Amino acid sequence: MTILRTPHLRGLVLSATGMVVISPDGLLLRLIDTAGPWEIILYRSSFMGIGLALVLALRHGRRVGGLWCKLGWAGLASAVLMAGANMGFIGAITHTTVANTLVILAAMPLISAVLGRLLIGEAVARRTWGAIIVAMGGIVVIFADSLGGGAPLGDGLAAVTAVLMGLNLVLLRRMGPRDVLPMLCLAGFLGAAAAAFFAEPTAVSGRDLAIIAVLGFVVLPLALALFFGGVRFVPAAEVALLALLETVLAPIWVWLGVGERPSAAAMVGGVIVVGAVIVNAVLGLRPPGPPQSEAARRDPPGG
Repeated sequence: MTILRTPHLRGLVLSATGMVVISPDGLLLRLIDTAGPWEIILYRSSFMGIGLALVLALRHGRRVGGLWCKLGWAGLASAVLMAGANMGFIGAITHTTVANTLVILAAMPLISAVLGRLLIGEAVARRTWGAIIVAMGGIVVIFADSLGGGAPLGDGLAAVTAVLMGLNLVLLRRMGPRDVLPMLCLAGFLGAAAAAFFAEPTAVSGRDLAIIAVLGFVVLPLALALFFGGVRFVPAAEVALLALLETVLAPIWVWLGVGERPSAAAMVGGVIVVGAVIVNAVLGLRPPGPPQSEAARRDPPGG
């Protein structure tokens, strides 16, 4: 499509599509019966690593081994951050309420904006600051009735996850154009290796394994590749803002899948979040106005 030749729009579409793809993640995790958090991390990460390794092998053939050698310290750090964020999310969702997890993760755009400014000097547009504030207010509205009741461990893991994801967005932004699939693949294997020390692989039913396989082989790698791919074209804070689309869409999937109808507050908050994201995106696509000449500034029309 011709319109997608605009780099900023291309980045927005990539990252937003990634969040749409990953939005059923919470529903699929809710459908798991017997597997514990370490078993979920083990199999989900393993499937993601294996699936992406096959994709990379088909794409690069015998040169696939050299991809990891070329990652460098920055690529390795990104893979570690991705693995840590994936593990932290599963730990948070199984040790505190879904509402607490999502509200804490909603701080990721703010974290990305601050870290981007401090670490790589990336300026954040005023429209994006405004959108972040409005969107976080919408998140609070969505979960106002269900906040609290969580456990300190789960809430802490959600906060760590938000920091790791924000830091990774800034790192990828600093690295510039780079294929994220090798890093995602390595992140999968790193997460699986860490979980192997604590998981009981046989304590998972065939049904649960099938659900985790869908997550690991399809949902997670596709969604993360699209989401992190957008950071090549869009500032980290704006990409992180798009992550809030998952927060809005996840309750809708749960409603459709297991019949949990969103409350009126959830619907109102969802409109606020989506509205903030859309307004920020549209304003970001507006071309800058022509520079005003010195003569025009000295003698404005009607002056």
